[in-house]
Amino acid sequence: MNFRQLKYFTEIVDAGSFLKASKNLLIAQPALSQHIASLEDELGTQLFIRSPRGVTVTAAGEVLYQHGKKILGQLKQAKDDVRDEVNIPKGDVAVVFPPMLSIYVAPRLVKEIELEYPDINLRPMEARSLTSQAMVERGRADLGLIAGDKPKGNLNSEIIYEEPLFFIEQYPSSEPETVTGGQISFSELSRKPLVLSQKSHALRAMLEELSEKKKLPLNIKLETESTRLIEHFVTEGVAHGVFPWPSIYKLCQDKKIVARRIVKPEMSRQIYLSWPSSYPLNTATMIVKEKILSILEDLYQEGVIVGEWLR
Repeated sequence: MNFRQLKYFTEIVDAGSFLKASKNLLIAQPALSQHIASLEDELGTQLFIRSPRGVTVTAAGEVLYQHGKKILGQLKQAKDDVRDEVNIPKGDVAVVFPPMLSIYVAPRLVKEIELEYPDINLRPMEARSLTSQAMVERGRADLGLIAGDKPKGNLNSEIIYEEPLFFIEQYPSSEPETVTGGQISFSELSRKPLVLSQKSHALRAMLEELSEKKKLPLNIKLETESTRLIEHFVTEGVAHGVFPWPSIYKLCQDKKIVARRIVKPEMSRQIYLSWPSSYPLNTATMIVKEKILSILEDLYQEGVIVGEWLR
């Protein structure tokens, strides 16, 4: 077993298919298959279960994947540590943001890193919380902002703030007293026609969990993967939605919607900054981490983020 085989193997697991992995690795698919066949022969066990929709790892493959990610991470750490010896922070730092915060944090972060640390290659990405957690845990992202319960698995996490959730509806034709500040009980919310993301999303899971606990069925009118489409359904009066404040900040400022805080019970969630626990943060990643925390605090002071600051 060698470094190249481990790299190829873990990329196939992450990509979910030999075809996608071969494109990512810039290697012909038959050659990639031969490398894995040789690895399976050496280990004396099957590593993948193949199907028309891609591949999944066997139990033995999962064990190798966990070891492989640690080994590759340690090699990356060794390279970064050597670079750090010259006291010039450099290297790739991949950060995954939730959609609600990416438009506010990512541009500021890129500008500050380019200005102060031009040798750091920042790679901002966007994903929902459940996907973000998997990306960080598998080493596809060095840092991730994750909303919801404290991330589990092979992650270190630092809590940043707790935010309330808001019920949103179309801005009325007659001028309301305020676009925010009102409240709505979960009981009343459950009777409103809602447009929600699909069941794989953390916010949807929160609503359904409370719905089941309170025995108050949700009136789900529409489902869609598109956050932008949900917003348009609300602003056009087709249905109502539930969002954290950063997602609706500009819509409220532009008087496109009215937001009411969900109470009885109050719905809120925590925001964490997470990173892999399998290897320590290098200098470049620590710099980016501190920059993210500083930007988030600025956004809190500006009112883009609301709730309880917990740092």
